[in-house]
Amino acid sequence: MARRKKSEEVQSSGHPCNWGGCSNPGNFRAPRSRQNLQDYQWFCEAHIAEFNKKWNYFEGMDSDAIYAFQHDATTGHRPTWRMDQMHRHSAAKLEEAFGKMFGDRQSYAAYAKPIPARDKDALAVLDLNHPSDKGAIKAQYRELVKKYHPDVNKGNPNAEEVFKRITRAYQHLMAHYVESST
Repeated sequence: MARRKKSEEVQSSGHPCNWGGCSNPGNFRAPRSRQNLQDYQWFCEAHIAEFNKKWNYFEGMDSDAIYAFQHDATTGHRPTWRMDQMHRHSAAKLEEAFGKMFGDRQSYAAYAKPIPARDKDALAVLDLNHPSDKGAIKAQYRELVKKYHPDVNKGNPNAEEVFKRITRAYQHLMAHYVESST
């Protein structure tokens, strides 16, 4: 493109206008084709306006090619990958590599697999942290049953509800969490 000075004068490019029969200087560049946008032709101010009116980047492309171009334009025509196809824990591996490379003494623990919300809630009811093994879950359940069992807390209507929540959480963890966390 021709450069304009602050006074709005156009700097000369030294090229003649490529419009047939025009002898004016070509100070404005335009691509010759969409296949090579870096190969320019030069026009004067009047003819660049004509060229721009007629220029159609998508001329000669079928609708599928136009759609593919538009789809790829959303990512800047760069390759992308689906998140579920990427290697698991790649961020943790990258952090570990940076730690080794720069001599960081901080240990990068292996990335723990995310757990479902129901498992998190059940662990919270039993006052446990992830990851927990079968033995820890059973021991905590026994402890809470002794504390909140309705026979121990006669007359306390709240204790029965807490006991039911503890039992449901324990049953869920034993059925789902213990299998998936190993």
